[in-house]
Amino acid sequence: MNPQDNPGASASSRFYALAARAEGAATAAELGFVACNETRSLVDYRQAALLAMPPGRSPRLAAHSGLAEPDSNTPYALWLSAVARRIAPRCAELPAGARVLPLSPDMLGEELAAEWGEWLPAHVWVLPLTGPDRSVDALLVLARDVPWPTTLTPDSAEFALLQLVNLYGYAWWSLVARPSRWRRWWEAATSGRRLRYALAALLVVLLIPVREYTLVPAEVISTRSQVIASPREGVIHRMAVLPNAPVKAGQVLAELDDTTLRNKLAVAQAELATASVEMHQAAQQAIENQNAKADLGMAEGKWRERQVDVVSLQREVDKLAIRAPADGVFVYSDPDDWSGRPVQTGERIGLLADPHALGVRAWAPVGEPTNLAEGAPMTVFLKVAPLDPLDAKLDYAGYQPVEAPNGVASYVLRGTIDGTPPGARIGLQGTARVSGRWSVFGYLMLRRPLAAVRAWCGL
Repeated sequence: MNPQDNPGASASSRFYALAARAEGAATAAELGFVACNETRSLVDYRQAALLAMPPGRSPRLAAHSGLAEPDSNTPYALWLSAVARRIAPRCAELPAGARVLPLSPDMLGEELAAEWGEWLPAHVWVLPLTGPDRSVDALLVLARDVPWPTTLTPDSAEFALLQLVNLYGYAWWSLVARPSRWRRWWEAATSGRRLRYALAALLVVLLIPVREYTLVPAEVISTRSQVIASPREGVIHRMAVLPNAPVKAGQVLAELDDTTLRNKLAVAQAELATASVEMHQAAQQAIENQNAKADLGMAEGKWRERQVDVVSLQREVDKLAIRAPADGVFVYSDPDDWSGRPVQTGERIGLLADPHALGVRAWAPVGEPTNLAEGAPMTVFLKVAPLDPLDAKLDYAGYQPVEAPNGVASYVLRGTIDGTPPGARIGLQGTARVSGRWSVFGYLMLRRPLAAVRAWCGL
């Protein structure tokens, strides 16, 4: 609203109305809207901008007339930010009674002054917004085409504007720049007290009791598992079940190639039939001729020999089907990797695991200094469910370092998972947090540097 829109209202009444609006502003955005848009009811201008001046950072366009949410990354906003940064020292040096800076292009330098005509009219006032500490927290830029008055009388609207800017400054300080209670307490302390406070706070932090821990790669395993190995030398014909499939006791897990053995069994069965016929003929001849009894004994012995061969070969054929000794889950790699693969006697094919007895296997690098004691609590964070960790207990830590899957020399850790979590299954990967003994935070922070210093100096 321009002053001409309400000729009956005096400058003082408009001043008090704006003061009430500034006092009732609950956010910095609301206060910026009042300062840039509603101040026009007191004095006339073409455009207004409010630039926040946070300490240690570049000025930022916080509000602008005619805009609900200004963009601080536009060329106009960046130019205003550069102008505010340039004139900030002059605004801080203004006397307390005349907190206004008439801005002209010759104050900005050649580069900024060259763009003045593109962004601003000829006559500009810069009004610093200050709080009780007298520091400049924001700049209110008012620009118009007619000149601003050079002298102010107490009953003029421009004089009321300067008084209103003081209220704007206090309101902005209260909403944005007011320091916290701790900051005020810290600034009120002397340098000696600050040093003592800092040392005391550091000592308290270093003495906070914490528990040692180490993060190690881990996977879920079964604590009750049996190795399924090849019972004889041969070639894998096929895998009868899929990986990680549940199986019953006696179910066929894999089959070895049976071509050679079955051929031998067929030959042995034919020889057994021939020996049976020869034994029958010898028995008939022994009834008619007493001298043929010796041939009967030889024929019977040959028949028994062939029978033993058939039984032995049949037993070997039965071994070609590798069966599950108990119920569980058959864990192995890809079936295509095993089909047609030659195996030796006792070579491991997979594991028959109990899915209800879950544990964790982890690898602790040799360089980890955490004391891995038996019974230490473990927390397992699975990659598939990082927000649902599993609780476990360390059963033992190996003494002999081995090569971990990631190629690092590590100690093998085994633990037992508490209960049967619904989201856990054999083979899941993750990270285990193994807790050690209690210590203080300072020791955990300094143990590696201390170890390095001792190794370097030999103390």
